[in-house]
Amino acid sequence: MRVIGVLHLQPLPGSPLYTSFDGVVEAALRDAKMLEEGGVDAIIVENYGDKPFLPEVGKETVAAMTAIALEIKREVGIPIGINVLRNDAIAALAIAKAVKADFVRINQLFFSSISPEGLLEGRAGEVMRYKKAIDCKAKVFADVSVKHAHHIATLEEYLDNLERSLADAVIVTGTATGKPVDLEELARVRRSCSLPVYAGSGVTADNVAELLRHADGVIVGTYFKKDGKVDIERVKKLVNAALKHGAER
Repeated sequence: MRVIGVLHLQPLPGSPLYTSFDGVVEAALRDAKMLEEGGVDAIIVENYGDKPFLPEVGKETVAAMTAIALEIKREVGIPIGINVLRNDAIAALAIAKAVKADFVRINQLFFSSISPEGLLEGRAGEVMRYKKAIDCKAKVFADVSVKHAHHIATLEEYLDNLERSLADAVIVTGTATGKPVDLEELARVRRSCSLPVYAGSGVTADNVAELLRHADGVIVGTYFKKDGKVDIERVKKLVNAALKHGAER
């Protein structure tokens, strides 16, 4: 999966800004189709509209995301992933099992960080045991030094302990949504890690080729959107830039 498009769900039932479930589903299906038609290799579904986020979500969020993800799977033929903000790995795996998702993203799989939502605790032992218990086949994409957080561990400490977390892929981000990844940091992760490495923020058509020199893939959300919706021309532009880089390798 070279280019993964992020599908930002509108506010879900139970969140402060929620208005209409039919509206959420309609917008999600539209964006999913635009991402697929634009050429992305996979889609990751996340509850981006549910601010302020909770470290662990309610049952209503799990139910809503499961229902929406199933609708998306009926409409598109590319792999999908699940990310439950802010760091509800158990919920993400439960949804992934129910909808047969291909992967989940976990912002803080191991170590801990301080975020606007409070302390994000890494619970790799619990997460991997739960994954085994429910026989979930989804791959686990783990952030290191995830955005919107102050980290107790250094990047080197994350990398030294990555293997013990049993993650399947690694995500490197900038400091916030839409902020570019530090290329030196990305290159350091690539050199130190045998797992697939993804650049997870601040990816644009202008910098995707440079990022792919140090990463196996990119995760793109903000750049694809225009006036709050996925814009197919933006998707095509970035995907073409990524494909051009691949042809030149």
